[in-house]
Amino acid sequence: MTIRKCGVKKLSEIRFWWVRHAPVIGNNGCCYGDNDVDCDVSDQDSYKILSDILPKNAYAYSSHLTRTIKTMDATIKEGFKYKDYSIDKNFGEQNLGEWQGLKYEKLEETTKELNVFHPTWLCDPKYTPPGGESYNNLYNRVITGIENIMDTRKEGDIVIFSHGGPIKAAIAHSIGAEPNYTLPFWIDNLAVSRFDFLDGICRVRFINLLPKIIYNSKNIYERFI
Repeated sequence: MTIRKCGVKKLSEIRFWWVRHAPVIGNNGCCYGDNDVDCDVSDQDSYKILSDILPKNAYAYSSHLTRTIKTMDATIKEGFKYKDYSIDKNFGEQNLGEWQGLKYEKLEETTKELNVFHPTWLCDPKYTPPGGESYNNLYNRVITGIENIMDTRKEGDIVIFSHGGPIKAAIAHSIGAEPNYTLPFWIDNLAVSRFDFLDGICRVRFINLLPKIIYNSKNIYERFI
């Protein structure tokens, strides 16, 4: 009798680690959208812990905005290492056009007058602010960015330094939900969210993991493998 040998198919796994940028400074309580505002990267301990959370030798990406690039640079200074880095505008925050620079109180007043107010986002996701883009448009370009990475990289770890809006879009994409479904999710500055795709099937490992709540950073990456 001939014994058949079982062929084992290697599964392709790609892991996305999303990091929201450092806290914005100098915006004086104004809505900034994709304005290139500054951020505070002085909390050295948080970046040390963040570098321990993130995988080593990953493919790194950021948006084109200074606050994500500065956040990545601060993490690199504390030990984050990567094999390749790209800037992708698909991962930038929503362009609010003429509304950028408005006080948040004025923005709320304006959206209510136009009947496009949204309780957990800057405005109705279907609405396009004057000279800007809708949140749904943001969602579509974020998904384009994700799919481009999956087509190019195939497997391994992907670290993306991005913004609250794109990370909410990535959550919706990962769980197969409509874009507006994840708008109520809160995304903190420097928080990490991870989504694993095994042959195209997503597993949500965690959302909004804050470095500061991790007290023992030694070998922390192994906890999330």
